[in-house]
Amino acid sequence: MEPLQELFDLYEAMKAQKKPALRDEGEPAVGNPDVNYDEDPIIAGKNGVDELRLQGVPASDAHEKIHGQVDTSDVQSKAEFAKTLGRVQQDGDRSNIHIDKDAEFKSIMAKDEEIEKKLGTDQQKMKTPLSREMSSAQADPEQVDTKEEVDYNEDVTYLQTYGRA
Repeated sequence: MEPLQELFDLYEAMKAQKKPALRDEGEPAVGNPDVNYDEDPIIAGKNGVDELRLQGVPASDAHEKIHGQVDTSDVQSKAEFAKTLGRVQQDGDRSNIHIDKDAEFKSIMAKDEEIEKKLGTDQQKMKTPLSREMSSAQADPEQVDTKEEVDYNEDVTYLQTYGRA
């Protein structure tokens, strides 16, 4: 008899069985976001604020017209206001750094950017040179010795003494 016959039989028995479902059939716990999308009060409020902003109303005034006066003692009210300002900040471009060049007192970044424009620096000039790179002042071909001097006498001596390695 085959030593693994019991294992083979178990495999055949398991192969015939149907795999269990990963989840129960029925309605999902969370509804589909596309169903009644515009009727959701959060989405409706957001769309209302965006419509007013497109008409030229400042974001803070548009938020107050839709959600009411911002109560600074209520955490939820402040959170809703912060969401509105965060969403509309620089038209949704929150991941980038924006330098205020027209401020009365300029930041260090604004001053640094002005200096870079005056000097004409670019990304290539700002790169740290590699250890083997030479500046263009040192790259005069007459001054740079590119030939390597190699002494093969030790190699010849080794081969004469021990033969091929």
